Amino acid sequence: MKYFQKLKTLVINFTKKGMTPHEISIGFAVGILVAFVPIFGTHTIIAISLSAIFRLNPIIVLLATQVSNPITYPFQLLICAEIGNIILKGYFLEITFSKDINLLSHYLWPIVTGSIILGITVSSFSYFLLKWILNKRNKKKINKEYL
Repeated sequence: MKYFQKLKTLVINFTKKGMTPHEISIGFAVGILVAFVPIFGTHTIIAISLSAIFRLNPIIVLLATQVSNPITYPFQLLICAEIGNIILKGYFLEITFSKDINLLSHYLWPIVTGSIILGITVSSFSYFLLKWILNKRNKKKINKEYL
């Protein structure tokens, strides 16, 4: 619970520094999209690069990439593989354990496809949700100032 309180405090501090809800939300959405890149360990490099290219706040982008961490990554990978396999082949993925290296191609394309679809979906949803929350918070703040 302390983690979410610290995250909330950090986001509120960014709004006090003059960042608009759009700037915060777009940075968060890009971070979420990066979190769904299926190559674990490259998220930080990709996040910093994209924040420099698109002139986003790197701290917000990096915070959002923390959605993908060692605890959530196996589940995220499995969900991406299932979604990708449903899109590519029309049925759920058959999980088999084998030493055959050809199984990499069996899992690779479903994971990549699922990561793209899920990343775009979740990042879009997070953009609109966070922007709505921040706009609502700003309206309450403005109403309190005028009362």
